[in-house]
Amino acid sequence: MIVNPRLAVLYVGDQSRTLEFLVDTLGFEPVVDVPHADGGRWVEVRPPGAQTCVALAAVGPDVLAALHARAGRMAIGWFDCDDLDATCDDLRARGVEFVVEPQATPWREGGRWAQIRGHDGNLYGLTERGR
Repeated sequence: MIVNPRLAVLYVGDQSRTLEFLVDTLGFEPVVDVPHADGGRWVEVRPPGAQTCVALAAVGPDVLAALHARAGRMAIGWFDCDDLDATCDDLRARGVEFVVEPQATPWREGGRWAQIRGHDGNLYGLTERGR
């Protein structure tokens, strides 16, 4: 029986800068950072206490641009927050750019969401847990 998503892959242009953003700005925990013989590396992070990790897969600028073009305003990754407003206030104080301010979700009655931008143009959705 499947019980939990183990890993989500986030395609990034610069693993180091995205790792810094996720760890230093969003408060994620580094889980794995292993160099490969070819000069690449395998990097996983997760929000504190989470079971699911996010792997940072390095791709070239053409691939990243194509992903952004196909996704449009759809966020590349979605993360739950205990308190969306408090989380957004904290992130705003850390200089995070908001694409969508906290508001009601049009897709789930009673839900709330916001959207932020990472340094490489990736968009991240934030939702309030249980809503």
